[in-house]
Amino acid sequence: MRKLRFLKFYSSSINGENKCKISDFQGPGFAELRYLHWHGYPLKSLPSNIHLEKLVLLEMPHSNIQQLWKGVQHRGKLKQKIIGACNIFTKTPNPSFVPPLNKLVMLDLSGCKSLKSLPAEISNLESLKKLNLSGCSKLKRLPEFSSAGNIEEIWLDGTAIEELPPSIGCLSRLLNLYLSGCKRLKSLPSSICKLKSLKVLNLDGCSNIQKLPHELGNLEALNSLYAKGIATTEVPSSVVRLNNKLYELSSDRSRRGDKQMGLLLPITLSIDGLHMTDLTCLYLTDCGITELPESLGQLCSLVELDLEKNNFKSMPESIIQLSNLKYLNISYCERLQSLSKLPCNLEWLFAHQCTALESLPSSGLFSIIYESSTQHFDLSGNFKLDRKEVRGIFEDALQDIQLMAAARWKKVREEGYFLEKCGYVIFPGNEIPKCFKFQSVGSSSSITLEMPTPLPGCFSNKNRVLGFTFSAIVAFGEHRVDYCDGWFEFFCELQVKSQECQRHHVLERCDIALIRYVESDHLVLGYYLFGDEDLNGFREYNCVTEAVAVQFYFQHLASSHSLERCGVKVKKCGFHLLSAPDSAEEEQYAAPNH
Repeated sequence: MRKLRFLKFYSSSINGENKCKISDFQGPGFAELRYLHWHGYPLKSLPSNIHLEKLVLLEMPHSNIQQLWKGVQHRGKLKQKIIGACNIFTKTPNPSFVPPLNKLVMLDLSGCKSLKSLPAEISNLESLKKLNLSGCSKLKRLPEFSSAGNIEEIWLDGTAIEELPPSIGCLSRLLNLYLSGCKRLKSLPSSICKLKSLKVLNLDGCSNIQKLPHELGNLEALNSLYAKGIATTEVPSSVVRLNNKLYELSSDRSRRGDKQMGLLLPITLSIDGLHMTDLTCLYLTDCGITELPESLGQLCSLVELDLEKNNFKSMPESIIQLSNLKYLNISYCERLQSLSKLPCNLEWLFAHQCTALESLPSSGLFSIIYESSTQHFDLSGNFKLDRKEVRGIFEDALQDIQLMAAARWKKVREEGYFLEKCGYVIFPGNEIPKCFKFQSVGSSSSITLEMPTPLPGCFSNKNRVLGFTFSAIVAFGEHRVDYCDGWFEFFCELQVKSQECQRHHVLERCDIALIRYVESDHLVLGYYLFGDEDLNGFREYNCVTEAVAVQFYFQHLASSHSLERCGVKVKKCGFHLLSAPDSAEEEQYAAPNH
C-alpha cells in the first residue's frame, strides 16, 4: 500500500477492552500517509515512520497515547489541526516539538484527562487561532500568553483551572471564551475587560466565582454572556453598556452561606442615556431577586424574559411597554401577589405555582395577533386566585376569542390563504362554563363528544367554519409517580360525518395544549382557528354536515408510560364551533353566549 494516503479506524475497543493487535506498523506503506484517524489507538506513541512533514491531519480520540513522537520530527504539513483527545495523555509536547508547528492554526487536546499543564512554548504559536482544552479535568493552569495574539477561540470547559493568566487581556482578537463547568475558578482577572473583540463569554457552572469584574461593560463587542450557576450576588452596573443580544444569569444559591441573599440588579438599566436596546433574551432564574427595577420596561427589544424561582412580590408596571416580548416565565415565584398588566404581544406565559398570586389582568388575555400562531398561558397551581375574578377572566377570554375570529374572517376575505392558530389558558377549576352547550363526561385519559345535527355552522362552501372553542377538566392521580412528572401533550381530533360522505378527519392528532403535572382538577379553556389545509380536503366534496365528533386525549411528552398509572384523566369537556357566513354583509359569528 505504498500510495496509502487516508487511514481511519472508527473504533478498536469493545466494552472498554481494546481488541486491536498491531504486529507491524513499520513498513513503507505508511510513509506517505496524509490523514490518520484512530479511535482508541492502543500504543503509547506514534510509529516513527509516519512522517510529520507529510501528515496533514491527525485524530486520536480516546487513545492510550502518552506522547506524539519519540525524538524530533521535521517541519511538515501538520499545521492546520492536531486533534489528540487522549484518555491518558500525560506528557506535553517537548519544546523541540513546538518550532515545527509555528504555522499551527488549531490545537485540540480535548478530553485528555491526565493532562496537567502545557509548556510555556505553546504560547509562542503565532498562527494559532483555536485552542481546545475542554474536558482536560486535571489541567490547573495555563501558560502566559505572549506571542499567541491571533487566538480567536479558547475552550476550557470542565478543566481544573483556578485562575486565568493576566496576559489573557493581550489576546486582542479573541472572539469566544468558554469556561463552563470550571468549578475551581474563583475570579476573572480585570484584564479580561480589555478584550475588545470578545463576543461570547460562557461562565455557566463556575460556582466559585463570587464577583464579576466591575468594568465588564467595557467588553463592547460582547453579544452573549452566559453566567448560569455562578455565586455572584451583584450584577455590575457597567453591564448596561453592553449592547448585547443575549444575557443569561442564574445564581447558584446553594453555594452561599446565606441562601436568602438575592441577586442585586442595577437600579437603572440605563446610564447617561444609554440603554440595553438590543437585548433580546434575559434569563435570571433562581437568583433570589426581591425587587425588579421599573427601568425593566426600557428593554424595548426584549423577546424572552425568564424570572423563574425569584422572590419579588410584584412586576413593574413598565413591563407593559415590552411590545416585543413573546415569552415570560415567572413560575415558582412564590411571593408574587399580583400580575396586573401584561405586554400586548405575549405568546407564552408560564406562571405555575405562584402560590401567593391573587389577582390577574382584568382583560385582554387573548389579544389579536396576526403574526402569532400560538398563545399559551399556564396559570396552574395558583389556588389563591379569586374565583369571581377567574370567572370574569373566562368570560373576557371567550369574548376575545369571538373578536379574534371576526377579525380573522375579515383578514381571510382580504388575503385568501390563512394558517391555523390556537391558544389556551389553564387555571385551577372543576366546572365547564355553562355557555358550552355541548358537553361530555368521562373518567379516562381520553374523552369523546358527539354533537347531533343540525349544527350552527357546517363545512360546506357556503358557510365557512372558522374554528372552535373548547374547555376541559383535567386531573392527575393523587399519588405522584416519578416517571409521571413533567409535561403532557393535550391532543384533539375532529371528525365530520356528512350525508353523502364517510367520516372525514378535519383535524387529526392536533396538539392544542401543553400541560404539566398538577395535583388537583384544572380547567383548560382554549380555541383553534382552522387553516386552509384543515378544511380544503373536506370542502372538495361540498358535503352537508350530519354530525361532528371531537376527541380529546393526553400523551406524555417524554415517555411511553401508561397514562392510567399516572392517573391522567379528562373528566369533562365542552365544545362550540365558530362559524361565519360567506357574505361580508351578513357576518355572524357563532360563539358561546355569555
